[in-house]
Amino acid sequence: MSTEVDNLIRKLLTRREEFFDKSNVLNSDGRRLLSKIIRIVLSEYPELRKLASKTRKNPTLENITKLVEEITRVRELKKSHT
Repeated sequence: MSTEVDNLIRKLLTRREEFFDKSNVLNSDGRRLLSKIIRIVLSEYPELRKLASKTRKNPTLENITKLVEEITRVRELKKSHT
């Protein structure tokens, strides 16, 4: 799971001109990609549902960055408990 999500996140954030508008808000292609990322992430980390919902409603670069940071934090926590 994490490799696919990592690749999708990398794609979303490195090709900003393709997925974001001038105001740093996702366009329709970016929203589609974000939905795919969120669907995969929530299957493994349902505790991120609230933040994912907020990010879907307001898909700015800032909110997406917060979501990615939280995904990373939760992964590290789960990894350290195993």
